[in-house]
Amino acid sequence: MNKKIVSCIILILIILTCLTSTAHASASAKVFSNGKSGTYKNCGVYAVDGFATLGYSCTSSMGSITKSSMLSWIKNTGNGYAMYVHTFGGSGYFNDYNGNSITTSDISGNWDFVYIDSSYSAKTSALANAFHTTGYSNRCFLGWSGAVTTGNAEKFNYYFWLDNVGHTTIRLAAINASTGVPGSGTTPTKLYGSTTYKGTAR
Repeated sequence: MNKKIVSCIILILIILTCLTSTAHASASAKVFSNGKSGTYKNCGVYAVDGFATLGYSCTSSMGSITKSSMLSWIKNTGNGYAMYVHTFGGSGYFNDYNGNSITTSDISGNWDFVYIDSSYSAKTSALANAFHTTGYSNRCFLGWSGAVTTGNAEKFNYYFWLDNVGHTTIRLAAINASTGVPGSGTTPTKLYGSTTYKGTAR
C-alpha cells in the first residue's frame, strides 16, 4: 500500500480518536441538605441521584450547611446552573443550619433549575425571580406554596427524584410525585418558569 495512503489513514484514525475521546464538561449542580432532621439527608441523596439522571456533575454538602457555603455556590462564576436546598425557610428566604437567612438580595446569576425545599419557598415568585428562572424557555424554580412536613417532603422527593425526573417535564414530575404522598394538599408544590422544561443539563 502507498505510504501516503497509510499516513492519511493513520492521521484520520488519530483525529477520530481525539474527537470521540474529548471530554465535554457538563453543567454542575450542588445539593445542600440541613442535618437537623434525619429525613433531610435522604432527600439530599435522592437529589444527587436525580441531578445525575439529568446529566449534571453534582456535588453535595449535607449536615451543618452554612450561609457562606451556599452563597459561595450561588455566586459561582463557573459551570454551576442548578441547586437543591433542603432546609427551613419561608417566602423569599431560606436558612442554613444555624438559622442564618439567605434572602433575594443575596442571590445573583442565571440559573437553569433551582429547587428550594422549604415551606413557603414558592408562596410568591420572589426567589424564582431572584434566581432568574422566570421568563425563559429552559429554566424553572420549584418550591412549596405552603407548609410541608419533613416526612411528606421526603416521600415527595423519593418519587420526584428517583421515579419521575428525567422521564418528563419538571412540572409533571412534581405533579406525579405529589400523587404518591397520602392526603390532600400535603405536598403543595409550585413551579415558576417554563412548564415544558425537563431539567436536562445544558
